[in-house]
Amino acid sequence: MPFKFRSTILFCFVVCLFTYIPTLRAQNEKLTATASETTVANGDQFQITYSLNASGKGFKAPSLPYFVVVMGPSQSQQMQIINGSVSQTLSFTYVLQATKEGVFKIGAAEITVGSTKIFSNPLTITVTKASAQSQSQGQSQGQGQQNQKSGEKNNTIEGGGKNVFIKASVDRTNSYQVEGIVVYYKLYTKVTLLNYAISKLPSFTGFWSQDINMQQQLEFHNENYDGVSYKVAEIKKVVLFPQRSGNLVVDPMEGEVIARVQVKKQQQQKNNDPFSQFFNDPFFNNPFFNNNVQDVKVNLKSDPIRITVKDLPAGAPSEFSGAVGRLSCEVSLDKKETKANEAITVKIKISGKGNIKLIESPKISFPPDFESYDPKENANINATTAGVSGSKVFEYLLIPRSPGEFKIPVSSFVYFDLDKKQYVSTDFPDLLLKVTKGDGTNVTVAGSVQRSDVQLLGKDIRFIKTHDPDFEVSLTPFYGSALFYGLVTTPALLFLILLGVRKRNERLSGNAGQIKSQRANKAAMKRLSAAKKYLSSNEKEKFLDEMFRALWGFIGDKLQIPVSDLSKEKVTSELAIRKVDESLIKQFTDTIDSCEFARFAGGIADSNEALYQKGIDIISKLEGSIK
Repeated sequence: MPFKFRSTILFCFVVCLFTYIPTLRAQNEKLTATASETTVANGDQFQITYSLNASGKGFKAPSLPYFVVVMGPSQSQQMQIINGSVSQTLSFTYVLQATKEGVFKIGAAEITVGSTKIFSNPLTITVTKASAQSQSQGQSQGQGQQNQKSGEKNNTIEGGGKNVFIKASVDRTNSYQVEGIVVYYKLYTKVTLLNYAISKLPSFTGFWSQDINMQQQLEFHNENYDGVSYKVAEIKKVVLFPQRSGNLVVDPMEGEVIARVQVKKQQQQKNNDPFSQFFNDPFFNNPFFNNNVQDVKVNLKSDPIRITVKDLPAGAPSEFSGAVGRLSCEVSLDKKETKANEAITVKIKISGKGNIKLIESPKISFPPDFESYDPKENANINATTAGVSGSKVFEYLLIPRSPGEFKIPVSSFVYFDLDKKQYVSTDFPDLLLKVTKGDGTNVTVAGSVQRSDVQLLGKDIRFIKTHDPDFEVSLTPFYGSALFYGLVTTPALLFLILLGVRKRNERLSGNAGQIKSQRANKAAMKRLSAAKKYLSSNEKEKFLDEMFRALWGFIGDKLQIPVSDLSKEKVTSELAIRKVDESLIKQFTDTIDSCEFARFAGGIADSNEALYQKGIDIISKLEGSIK
């Protein structure tokens, strides 16, 4: 056989072999789902395992809406060599807890092997009514089942005492109206925490709030509380300004953690199996070998705090508009001489420490022939545990229309000084401005005329015509023309249109909630647009804040739920009543969880771009599903 012919046959054989092997491997690789039990009692725990007889990446678990994930996924990899043949197994294990009776289907999991996606077989789990024995056993083992009765706090774990809880504290419980109060929310724990999320933020009813910037990642330190040592991390800090006097309440914060805890040892029969004795050795004291360690979900809720707010002292000057703190005020003109019809700027800058964002500008009395516009406001605020400080600038644009020398009076700036416990007034001299004649396009206006009602007198007065006028006769009669009928019917049509608009507004004005519901999508898209800008400029914190406001604002407006009542439980219940698909409900809560986890724990399962797309997707789907 010639050498070239043999080489060609060998080349074809090698090509076929390498083409066939990946196909054969793809056919032999399987992702198998198994359950420790397919029939369990309500409240019992069971285990599901996904096993792959190869190496893969990008494992995606199915949705588990009717089960609580107590632990997982726990990943393990095994390799065996038998008679020179190498085999490997990749496993993902979950410990689930049944929460509802019925027959439930767990969908297929997904993993990528090479460039091929492989899917597991589905599982069917039957959940029966909980027996008295299983209920007693579940209570004795303390497996994270929390009591949901009103007024009870789910912040303890089996073993007694407070092992993990949220504590709210304030720097003062007595305050003047609009005086800043710093609120701290801290997470205390004596056990290992695997995950943390805020399930309900306080609404701060009766307060105006300013968040204090914090690091995205929780930082724990040792702290002694009630004689017990804890690991403590600050999860939120905010400055509150009371908007009314009386007894106000700082709302609780609610959250949940996954805690790794030791479970009470149950009495067991003696086991002489040497393998059991080997694995009970303290060397294997970890969740994979020690049955006395479990991951438990714990619901947390801080205590409400009562604040006594006093009215500001009587006798406030008429110029007082609510400024409280330690403040200063400056007033200036950008130039003291200008020409008619040229713009000038009056700038008022208020700086110091206090409720700066709520401060109003002192009143300015402009001359009648000055054209003035609403001020442009710019606030530069920094919130810390020492309070809120910074500055706020008001810029007024003015256009003098006639020459002359003018005085611009500015009213006094009055604020309540917290150190002196009295009202402090800052007086300003009149601003002096000299206006010279302009370039001649405008003529001086006699008398007091506002906004230059007469500007071009030289062009408004025309010479008298002395010759006889030439009149043209219209060949087309006006009566009966299209213009005639148009002018006759237009008022009637406009009247009917205005009447319809008025009736619609009267109907909608009686239902503010319905108006909010109709405009929910538009408001959410506006917030998402702002979030997109922050995403493009890589401002992660502002991006996540806008995403959070867009999601909660949309669902609150759409379902007509007040901000104070917004919670995942309330939203889930309302969406279920409106017969929204369960997958959409879960997609919404998952998106909220991703935002909260990224904002307060510093980590996120999805990229910011992916989170943005998820937000747009779920809002669009809910807009079409909520009736």
